[in-house]
Amino acid sequence: MRYVCREFFKDREKYADRLFTSEDTFAVADGMGTLKGSRCASEKAVELVAKYRPFKDLSDLNVFFQRANRKIMQEVARLGDESVSGTTLSILSLNEGYFLVGHVGDSRIYLYRNGGLHLLTEDQIRFKGGKKYVSALGLEWNPQVILHEDTLLEGDRFLLISDGAVDSIEDTKIAQILSVESLEDAADLLMETYLSSHPEEDLSFVAVHV
Repeated sequence: MRYVCREFFKDREKYADRLFTSEDTFAVADGMGTLKGSRCASEKAVELVAKYRPFKDLSDLNVFFQRANRKIMQEVARLGDESVSGTTLSILSLNEGYFLVGHVGDSRIYLYRNGGLHLLTEDQIRFKGGKKYVSALGLEWNPQVILHEDTLLEGDRFLLISDGAVDSIEDTKIAQILSVESLEDAADLLMETYLSSHPEEDLSFVAVHV
């Protein structure tokens, strides 16, 4: 198993994406809200992933998200920010013969298998009164957690990516990029493709090859 990480940001101080990688668990968290609060929320999210991994089943993963939500709420509350902050969180857990996905927010997890690209998450976005609302940990007591389990096959490739590239790179292009033999080259190409779109949003991603 191999993995590659990449990050893009214009201002390190304002950058609120955080990645987590290990031999069995990967995650991307994208903080939102006030400056300190957003970074605090995403950092706490990946800290908790590191503490509670590995995840053995969907029930275990669901319990983790509920626990993480409460802890992130508590952590952000200590800052005393005027506006509430939270973070999206998307987790991929690899086990012997199967994988698990847990997700809240609008980052994405893709599976590239046998030449086909599959989106394993849902963009949890709603619009009300002309405003965009994204589901996140730390913002509500019982966030809806998207859970998914499937067989793990040799040669599978996964991409965990924050929402910055959603409007810049089509899924067909992502599939083409993930088909590149070298994972390092694929990651470089994905970042080059994003940068060529003159992005305004930060971006972080982890590409995993089983």
